[in-house]
Amino acid sequence: MGDKDKRYILWYDEMEGADFPIVGKKNSNLGEMIKAGIPVSHGFAITIYANDQFLVLTGIKEEIEKQITSLGKVTYETAKQASAIAMNLIEKAKMPEIIEREILDNYKKLCDQTCMSACPVAVRSSGAVSMPGQMETYLNICGENDLIDYVKKCWASAYNTEAIMYRMNKGMPFLFNIGVGIPKMVNSRVSGIIFTINPINGDPSKISIDASYGLGEAVVSGLVTPDTYLIDKVTFDIIKTTVGSKETMCVYKDEGSDIVQKDVPEEKRGVSSLSQQEIKELARIGKLIEQYYGKAYDIEFGIDADYPFPENIIILQVRPESVWSKKEVEAKVEAKKDPMDRLLSTLLAGVKIK
Repeated sequence: MGDKDKRYILWYDEMEGADFPIVGKKNSNLGEMIKAGIPVSHGFAITIYANDQFLVLTGIKEEIEKQITSLGKVTYETAKQASAIAMNLIEKAKMPEIIEREILDNYKKLCDQTCMSACPVAVRSSGAVSMPGQMETYLNICGENDLIDYVKKCWASAYNTEAIMYRMNKGMPFLFNIGVGIPKMVNSRVSGIIFTINPINGDPSKISIDASYGLGEAVVSGLVTPDTYLIDKVTFDIIKTTVGSKETMCVYKDEGSDIVQKDVPEEKRGVSSLSQQEIKELARIGKLIEQYYGKAYDIEFGIDADYPFPENIIILQVRPESVWSKKEVEAKVEAKKDPMDRLLSTLLAGVKIK
């Protein structure tokens, strides 16, 4: 680990998966993906040590410890009181200058690299222990003052009532420091999902891509009929293109992280949202991710309007494919049947039984 565990800031390309005790799991996973050649949004992490030093230097750590001992036995009510005390202390505190300067110097570096005066970023919670949905992430944060405010809000979210109760039930300590990720917001011209096996029939020799204009919410939630592309996994030839209707798109409001719907202009609806080179590059990255993790994946991506090809292709999220891998498990159980039954069920269902 070297000096990493005493730094306030680490850039994503300085990290790897094993650094999760220093920056939290979400952040270290991004570092690991960069090492594997997977393109993610450019950015940096504020370390767990920085969170700890913030609490120490402001005197909040001592104050929280004092308050907690006076609250007595942990119940939902006392957790609610403790939450209000801790969150209020953190959000109202002045950021120690040594930490603030480090955050803002690196934010300026990110702005310079993206050629923006106030680069919009996400402020993402990243705990060293997985606590799904317990802590906050804020989107589309611009400018130095807002960044510092939202970093404190992110740190404070580790003390919401649900997170406190979760830790207490798991025998974890009340004080809980987290890492914070600061990636550039992807200015999504197009978003979508790469499926590393054909989601219609489970064919592992194909890659399928759904894509539409704006943010991925429109595709993921089924709000639009996206463009669909079927690609050969070996040659990356585009086998089939189905242009969707794409009448609407999701975009961020000019101020803040609210998502609003907008009509897609008529002339853009009937044409492919992705170029041929973008389709082939997305397929290549999908195959790379599948090979790296050793199984089929569903992969959310954005095409960033601020960058030229191929830097404009950004992977937002990856998760193991669940539909066909589940069927595979069921099929293996099924395989214990009488051979004739098995043959009949194969012919009827059209599913390959391994």
